[in-house]
Amino acid sequence: MEVKESLYGLFKDMTVGELEDQLSISNDREEKIFLRALINLKLQLAQEKIVGEMLL
Repeated sequence: MEVKESLYGLFKDMTVGELEDQLSISNDREEKIFLRALINLKLQLAQEKIVGEMLL
């Protein structure tokens, strides 16, 4: 459980810009796929937050 919490903490603290920076310097195909998925998740969470606030 400790590893999951620390991974989520790292993800939560990173910005989309930081993830995009990592994506731009990555040379590994699988790492690029992983980083794109994280970026998409960050954007989805932000979108859900905005939509949720608009509905309230």
